[in-house]
Amino acid sequence: MHRSILLALLLTTPMPAQDGSQLYTTHCSACHAADGKGATGGQFPPLAGSPWVQGDPQRTIKLVLHGLTGPVEVAGRTYNLEMPPQGSVIPDDHLAAILTHVRASWDNGSPAVTPGMVKAARAATADRKTPWTAPEILKLHPLPAVAPPIANLISRIYPGEWQDLPDFSKLTPINVEEEHDGLISLSDADRNELVGLVWEGEITAPKSGKFIFRLDADDCARVIVNGKTVAEVRGIGPHDGSRAKQGQIQLAAGPHPIRIEYVEFRGQEAISLAMKGPGIPGWRNLSDSPIPAERPSLMVKAGAERAVVYRNFIADTTPRAIGIGFPGGVNLAYSADNLAPELIWTGDFIDGSRHWIDRGQGNQPPAGDQVVKLSGSPALADSARFRGYKLDPAGNPTFSVQLGKQFVLDSWKPAGSEGSPSFLRTLTVNGQGGPLELLLSDLLPLKITGDQDFDLGDTLQLHAEGSTLESRDGKTFIKLTPGQTATLTYRWK
Repeated sequence: MHRSILLALLLTTPMPAQDGSQLYTTHCSACHAADGKGATGGQFPPLAGSPWVQGDPQRTIKLVLHGLTGPVEVAGRTYNLEMPPQGSVIPDDHLAAILTHVRASWDNGSPAVTPGMVKAARAATADRKTPWTAPEILKLHPLPAVAPPIANLISRIYPGEWQDLPDFSKLTPINVEEEHDGLISLSDADRNELVGLVWEGEITAPKSGKFIFRLDADDCARVIVNGKTVAEVRGIGPHDGSRAKQGQIQLAAGPHPIRIEYVEFRGQEAISLAMKGPGIPGWRNLSDSPIPAERPSLMVKAGAERAVVYRNFIADTTPRAIGIGFPGGVNLAYSADNLAPELIWTGDFIDGSRHWIDRGQGNQPPAGDQVVKLSGSPALADSARFRGYKLDPAGNPTFSVQLGKQFVLDSWKPAGSEGSPSFLRTLTVNGQGGPLELLLSDLLPLKITGDQDFDLGDTLQLHAEGSTLESRDGKTFIKLTPGQTATLTYRWK
């Protein structure tokens, strides 16, 4: 080919665009992670959904060119890590491709960055020799305006001496205020000892899904979303993470009413509340006091073909609870105090970090969904005694209870199929004696729906074979005689 023709082709043929995703992996993912959520479990600032990479592109261009030093707050968390300058390492077109990828990914939704923008920023800051600080860069390029964490927030103040949460609906507030910054705060001078407060407003779920709320207080507090209590810190105690409580709720995308109740007795006063879920990178603080640091998650999981046992304090059951997580996403908490299964749920089993990592105090709630509280009372007479449990080769438990010369064997294993979780429970009475009456539930009403079929509360369907069920005084019982075996199938609706 003639040299002049080749030169003309090179000048008129567009050069291939740089691969921003690949360049991001090379230069950025070691700290900010491939998914933009921050490497090593969020120890580095997230880029996903971050206002720092949205809006004015000059902010991030200059940060990458010259670096960042000192504390910076991202997604409600303060980081104090050095970001080294990359201006001498990454050329204009590569840097533009990286930032275009970041600004278009992970729900950021911001326009592209061009090499010309980078070139202009490089020239304008050519004399800079030190990294930026957060106040410096934000003075030049403020973050995009964001909606308040809690919209239409109103607070009500109630004087009184309480050591736990009162029924605020029966009390009259002495002051009502609009909280324009949308954050729960105790900063006002009249919010000191011997006081109760209630905040009400709206939070927004960016996407539909499961949202987690983390609450800590000195002294006690409660968070209610869509009329449902999600987390509570009860009684008198410090705000240091040792009493923090975490709860979850399924929310549709859009606004939802939230109510926070709080009581300060004497001494220090503090409250922290944060939420996380789909469309929210990390934790979103709903209070001006950041939530104490969260321990890393350690999800306890069943094997592909074997159940797993968790023997630590489980929320909403007794201290001697035995947790069993089964393959297929069904889970059980059996109370060795009340001789009964008290909780069953679907999905994830339990987060063991509280007790397995740092031996923290307190009860750990189930990690999954559709938690059903079956009962909260002894299933048999006071003279009955727990005699332990055995596991079959698949890890399925059989709990043993002795009453006189009789033994009740209570076996559990998963049933059903994926998408239709259920439990198969087998009850057998051995030994000498008369018929036994065993409590199945003192919390869920029983409704007959067919031959041997029942609704147990609003969430469960129950199929019984080998015995009859009886409902009286709001409680459900099963009667068994020695040598008799009954099978119960619990299925979520």
